[in-house]
Amino acid sequence: MAKGTSSGLLDEQHAQSIFKHKILGTYVMPFAEMTGSKAPGRRVVVLDGFAGRGRYPDGSPGSAELILKTSASAAQAVIESVLVEKKPSDFKRLSAVVAEYRSRGVQSEAQPGEVLSHLPAVLRQAEGVPLFLFLDPCGANLPFTELANVLGGTRRGVWPSTEVLLNFSADLTRRAAGALKAGLLDHDALPVMDRTCGGTWWRQCALDAHNASAARDFESATFAVAEEYARRLAAVGGMHPVTVPVRRRVHHQPIYHLIFLSRRTHGIWVFADAVARARQEWMRALGPADDDEDDALFSFGDTVDQQIEAEQRAAQGAVIRNLRTLIAGQGQVRLVDHVWAVFGDAYGVVTESTVRKAVRAVQGAGGLTVVGNAKQLRDFVVAPPGQVTP
Repeated sequence: MAKGTSSGLLDEQHAQSIFKHKILGTYVMPFAEMTGSKAPGRRVVVLDGFAGRGRYPDGSPGSAELILKTSASAAQAVIESVLVEKKPSDFKRLSAVVAEYRSRGVQSEAQPGEVLSHLPAVLRQAEGVPLFLFLDPCGANLPFTELANVLGGTRRGVWPSTEVLLNFSADLTRRAAGALKAGLLDHDALPVMDRTCGGTWWRQCALDAHNASAARDFESATFAVAEEYARRLAAVGGMHPVTVPVRRRVHHQPIYHLIFLSRRTHGIWVFADAVARARQEWMRALGPADDDEDDALFSFGDTVDQQIEAEQRAAQGAVIRNLRTLIAGQGQVRLVDHVWAVFGDAYGVVTESTVRKAVRAVQGAGGLTVVGNAKQLRDFVVAPPGQVTP
């Protein structure tokens, strides 16, 4: 099943961009270095299908420049980025940013037009090497059939690695579901959703979720459709899905869901830390709670750092309980093979460093034994004391 996280993010100014950028800054590098180590020439291809200008007018980096920065600093992989933008004025600016980095030795190309027209060339470029697809349009994403052809085609195998981070519009889902509920079957949002979802299945899914919700709004419909979409796309590609709601305010309905797909639980583990760090960036952008906010995260008077510390303490306690339950039920296990059992509801909130503290706390209390000397926390093998097997 698609796994969701409640760590929805604020859209004050560019908060959804803050989240997106933190994900790219935190996740793309480890993806490239983990997978590139096995690739010919350590090559990794990264596609930003809706790259925009590359850099904001105030000089801060957009998603495309963050990918370029990652490429410039990657020591263990050679990242080849393809940055696509259809708006001519934005493409002109993007090309100038790419030229700056190419002059420094970064392997990148800016391409004009629709991303669909460039997909075949990107797939040829990525033959035999890892591929990361970042697809973040303002509205509807690529048709399901096109994405399914990529993920369910020659790249369906575990190697070379293929991962996807995409935007699934909750605003579009609400608009289409509202029209459907009102009987407006000729509304232009319906065929757009049909193409995006790869059929009409979403219609009954949205209506069922709406009718079952206590508030009879369409928030539950956006979650149901996004998670079923993620499940279906993951099934086509033989992948594990994660869905993350992105909100304007804490208690607002999501404006979209970010959907992450990976074939390996290693990717799901590393992505958990990336989401948790992005959440902390969001909290800092939000600032401390005000006493007149009905959607404040924590008590009035707490600083942001105090809020983050309190959240991590609570998350550490949850992971400690999860670890005890996991070991009691499974015995000796490698943590990365049981990502959801380790993180549970704290996925997208708890950072990897806090998970490490939880492991050490259980170990210190005599509740588990760490077997061997794995370098990465995710590769730790843990067992009940006295029950270590070869």
